[in-house]
Amino acid sequence: MSARIRILEAAERRFAEDGIEAVSLRQIAAESGQRNTSAVAYHFGTRAALVGALYEHRMTPINERRLEFLAAHPDPDVRTYVRALVEPLAETLTDAEKAGIPSWYLRFLAEAMRYPEYDPASVALERPEASSIRALISGLQRATRDLRLPPGVFAERMRLLALLVITSLADRERHPGTGVGTQTLVAAGAAILSDPQRHNLSDPQQHQE
Repeated sequence: MSARIRILEAAERRFAEDGIEAVSLRQIAAESGQRNTSAVAYHFGTRAALVGALYEHRMTPINERRLEFLAAHPDPDVRTYVRALVEPLAETLTDAEKAGIPSWYLRFLAEAMRYPEYDPASVALERPEASSIRALISGLQRATRDLRLPPGVFAERMRLLALLVITSLADRERHPGTGVGTQTLVAAGAAILSDPQRHNLSDPQQHQE
C-alpha cells in the first residue's frame, strides 16, 4: 500500500472518530506510519485538500456503481433514484463486513456535513466522481415535476434526504448489525420526495394555519 493511501485511510479513521478539526496533520502522518511528520503536507498540502482527496478516493467506486445502476434502470421513478443514492453507499458497509475489515467512510461523511467548508454538498458535488449525484438530482427534479415543488422546497427535501441517509448509515457503521435497514431508508427517502405538500414547513406562519 502506498504512503498516500495509508495517509488517506488514517485520516478517514481519525476524522470519523475524533472530528475533522480535532486532529492535526502531524498526528495523521504518525498514525499512517510516516517517519516524516510533514508527510501529509507533502502529499496533500492542506487539510481541505486532504478532505477533497478522501472524497475522490471513496466516491470514485461508488460513483461507478451508481452509474451502472442507473444504466440498468432506463426509466427510473422516484424510488429507483433513491435506491441509486442509498444502495451503493450501504454496500460500502456490507463489502467491509464481508472482508472482515472496519469502515469509517460514512462516519467521516456525517462529520464532514457539520462544516460548510467540508460539506460534500458544497465541496464535492461538482467533482468528476460526483457525476452520478448530479444525474440523480436532475432525474429527481424531473420525476417530481408534477408536484410543482418550489426550488427551495425541493432543495430542503434533498438536504433532509442526504442527512437521513448519511447519518443512518453512519450509525450502522458505528454499531454493526443494528440500525435502519437499507429498504427502510429507501422507503423513507422516496416518501420525503414524493409528498405533494408544497408548503415550506420552516415558515413559522404555517404553524398558525
